[in-house]
Amino acid sequence: MSDHVKQTIADLQKRIGAAEKKVQDDKRLVNQLSEMAGLGPVYGDADLQASSIGLSIRSDQFYGQPFATSVRDIMMMRKALNQGAASVNELYDALIEGGFAFDTKNENNAKRGMRISLAKNSSLFHKLPTGKFGLLEWYPNAKPLKASKTADDEAGAEDANGDDEKGASE
Repeated sequence: MSDHVKQTIADLQKRIGAAEKKVQDDKRLVNQLSEMAGLGPVYGDADLQASSIGLSIRSDQFYGQPFATSVRDIMMMRKALNQGAASVNELYDALIEGGFAFDTKNENNAKRGMRISLAKNSSLFHKLPTGKFGLLEWYPNAKPLKASKTADDEAGAEDANGDDEKGASE
């Protein structure tokens, strides 16, 4: 597929995302007005949020859920939309949208912990050479990462690849 067709598709997806966000905002407003009038909510899906990566995620979808389960759910949503593997930044954004509670001081520490958890959980997740992560089941012929690499080495290599800006705490 040529670059201009890909760019056109990306531009249209942005426009669709903006339109979906406006519809969701309008649904929430209708629900608020309906509540004020003593009626029940009109739209049951008004709490769904259109994600920057095209996923529809409820604001409480990942609240109280285990990390691996939440990430697996995001991966399955991405697969259904033909989006495939995701960067740590994309996964972090989706988790935050879904109400996942990180037990860290800041975003950089949360992302570093994510990289380590994803790399250590190699029976479920697979890190691609691009630095993105996918489900291992998607790559039946994938070679496992070298055992000599530690999760910290992989996190450092990912930082060097520009996936995330380095935090002051590192």
